Amino acid sequence: MKRIVRQGMLALAAIVFLNSTAVMAQDSEITDKDLYNFALMMQVIEQMKAEISPAIQKIIEKQEGFDTKRYSELESAGDDEAKLKELGANDFEVQFMGLIIKEKEEKIDAIKEALNLLAKSMVGVQNYKTIKQTLSVDPELKAKYEKISTRIAPADTGA
Repeated sequence: MKRIVRQGMLALAAIVFLNSTAVMAQDSEITDKDLYNFALMMQVIEQMKAEISPAIQKIIEKQEGFDTKRYSELESAGDDEAKLKELGANDFEVQFMGLIIKEKEEKIDAIKEALNLLAKSMVGVQNYKTIKQTLSVDPELKAKYEKISTRIAPADTGA
């Protein structure tokens, strides 16, 4: 959890440093800089999201008597005790699923917090909303965004 938040904050600091000029909303016109900043922001968020599954995996691997197969069987019930019991979970599994779900929710909350902070500081909340909405309906803007995203995507290190 701390690692994800720290990575997000380090990335935020680097991005803010690189984009130190203030972002101004311009009558809902999406500038190249806004689109670039949006793409950078989404890269950070996607990297943070990608850390969730490995973190949960590590927790599961460290717990004796519980494995990823069993987690997969119980995952659909979340931390709902009644549903977990219906799936045949014992008391230990119910408690452990509660811990896993809590950890996962904390990570998701950290990502939401980072997204809000990045949106405010990099493109502005209104521009964020405008870009997000426009990307879903404007193929030209979406193509431009994908080109930028591909260009700035981190190199796949195979790790």
